[in-house]
Amino acid sequence: MKSYNHLMEIYLSDDTYEISVHDACLGKHSHRRQARAGYIREHKDELKPELIEYARHFYNKPHRPKQIYDGVRRKQRTIIVPYIEEQVVHHMIVNTMRPIWLSSMYEHSYGSIPGRGAHKAKARIERWIAKGGRDMKYCLKMDIRKYFDSVSHSVLKRKLSEQIHDAEFLQVMLTLVDATEKGLPLGFYTSQWLANWYLEGLDHFIKEDLRARYYVRYMDDMVIFGGNKKVLHEMRRRISEYLETELELELKGDWQVFLFDYVDKNGDHRGRFLDFLGFRFYRDRTTLRRQIMLKATRKAARLRKKHYANVYDCRQMLSYLGWIDCTDTYGMYKRYIKPNISFRRLRKNISRYDKKRSSENVERSRECNKAE
Repeated sequence: MKSYNHLMEIYLSDDTYEISVHDACLGKHSHRRQARAGYIREHKDELKPELIEYARHFYNKPHRPKQIYDGVRRKQRTIIVPYIEEQVVHHMIVNTMRPIWLSSMYEHSYGSIPGRGAHKAKARIERWIAKGGRDMKYCLKMDIRKYFDSVSHSVLKRKLSEQIHDAEFLQVMLTLVDATEKGLPLGFYTSQWLANWYLEGLDHFIKEDLRARYYVRYMDDMVIFGGNKKVLHEMRRRISEYLETELELELKGDWQVFLFDYVDKNGDHRGRFLDFLGFRFYRDRTTLRRQIMLKATRKAARLRKKHYANVYDCRQMLSYLGWIDCTDTYGMYKRYIKPNISFRRLRKNISRYDKKRSSENVERSRECNKAE
């Protein structure tokens, strides 16, 4: 593993600070956090000495965990929402380490990486399927048991120490890792980057040692296509061993090796589709996962009965449209969604809401300035 020094200079530089303040203050939804983010953005030059000092001697502020419902995976999750000042520092850390992490990241790792994401992963899998060949006959699908909660602090700190040779910046990173007693905290911007980087060695092991030709990873969800069922079973066994011995992680017990969908000479589908990233992949088409389709149609039916769609409804429905646009589900859209809602109207509602919020934030900043 290549090591790096002189990172503290980059971390505390003017450019890193400016970019990080801008990024950390975007996308705040609550009035309170929007007001605080707006204040920091407006007064970033005056607050710079204080925030740079906090970044230099970084410490984790006390947090109260929050329970949320993940609608995609249908799970209750515990997240930690950092203060805006902490988020600025988190972005400074990522902006310092981003070029280093990206330089050695597996090209088909798509989870929470700018410029990649689920739709890029979908497009890649579709290209592999279209290419066909013997290596697309079987599929191994697996993920890691309670991944974020199970990341070992001792292993993560060792890996960071091997890569970062700037003692002062390394201390910042080690302090960040200790934000929770175990694992990586959901809600921290740094966690998604560390989680991807933590599995970098696994990616190289699968590609270089196991010689998997068609392998894609989305955070801890992994799919490998192959031409031999026994070989995929052996890959799964060795991956499980690697996770336990090298990373102190455990493969979830619901892994699957199955014959991937194909169309026989009579035009009938055989084998099984791949359910991955909210999509169902077939040999000749890609559709939405059934639960997502049902949620989208039911949401559209409820919106039709409402006199006014709030901004949350609008954003959620437009999110569903993004899923529908890139799959072979136009018939479902035409029958169940298009008659019930107007996406043009939803976009106008969001635009109107954003303009109102923007003017309110400007007004709050002026009031804060007068109070000072």
